[in-house]
Amino acid sequence: MIDKTQIVKKNKIIFYLTYAILLAFIVFNYETVFAMLSDILSLATPFYIAIIIAFILNIPMRKIEHFYGKKIKRKGLKRGLSIATTLILAVILIILFSSFIIPRLGESIALIITNIFNYANRLVTMVNDALAHFKINYAINYDSIQETLTGLDLNHLLSQSGNILGNAGINLIFQSFGIFSVFINTITSFIMAIYLLANKETHLRQLKKVVTFLFGYYRSLVIFDIGAEANHYFNGFVSGQLLESCILMFLMYVGFRLTGLPFPELIAFIIGIASLIPMFGGYFGFAVGFILVLAVNSAQAIVFTICFVFIQQFEANLIYPRVVGGAVGISGLYVLLSLVIFGNLFGFFGLLIAVPSMALIYAVGSRVVNISLYRNHIEITDKTIKKFDK
Repeated sequence: MIDKTQIVKKNKIIFYLTYAILLAFIVFNYETVFAMLSDILSLATPFYIAIIIAFILNIPMRKIEHFYGKKIKRKGLKRGLSIATTLILAVILIILFSSFIIPRLGESIALIITNIFNYANRLVTMVNDALAHFKINYAINYDSIQETLTGLDLNHLLSQSGNILGNAGINLIFQSFGIFSVFINTITSFIMAIYLLANKETHLRQLKKVVTFLFGYYRSLVIFDIGAEANHYFNGFVSGQLLESCILMFLMYVGFRLTGLPFPELIAFIIGIASLIPMFGGYFGFAVGFILVLAVNSAQAIVFTICFVFIQQFEANLIYPRVVGGAVGISGLYVLLSLVIFGNLFGFFGLLIAVPSMALIYAVGSRVVNISLYRNHIEITDKTIKKFDK
């Protein structure tokens, strides 16, 4: 008779040997393996872009669909009108941005580049006067700065910036990746995003089936729970932070216009984009704006500071709590830690996703730790660690 126990043992040995060989191959050839995986994953790049587009468009679409749901009962008609309305609003925003903000940004940047020697000379003079006033035996050499600026070939940089801004960066992108490839990827990603939005319930159900098939019932419940939390944190943070950034940009622009500060569009745009990065972003935007204003008119730098502080405090105390609220809700220490880690890993994109990602990690980690402590009948307070009875 065939000994089934021996067969099972042999199969286990073969499995472990195969696993060890594969693991050793990956360890000793990790660069090749990672490069191969990267190439395979890059084949679906339009799909990843489509997911990002669909996620962003789904934020306003849900509210629009809820509004239409009060009067329209047919699900297909309601979904179609919601998608169409969302796309129309997105196109209007893009047209307004392209026709109003981009030309003004181009004018401001061109003016800065044209007068950069005068601005640099003025800043160096002010800094040297301040150092002399405080009797600090140091002075900045303007000649070395002028030599560095001259080496940048400002005329070429000006013409290039004008072309880039004038054509919304299309020429640069096309030269880098090819016209046909960019066009196809863009159209494909956009169409995929529309399909994802139109049938999002069906695609989510299919995803749940695959996850349950691969991981089983109980593990899939945990995965779905984590996914729901991730959606909560990213949805709340992205929607709130984007809206808050646009409001802050508008308030800064109005304030700078009313006070007659130079480069109001450019500085307001920089502050608005920088505000997407929690904690550090506001200070960075203020520093860049302060230097630009100081280079033009030192007296207006004081006006800029007062205007910035007033608007920033108004926005932080009245608008931000209502728009963003407690969607993330983690301490400042974890916010700083997330910015450092994700910023080093993924650059500027990492800074954008750092806070919601850390909130998700914190929530999942807390749940795992608390469940483990509860199962081991351990209770931890600020002062004591003790076991409790079942």
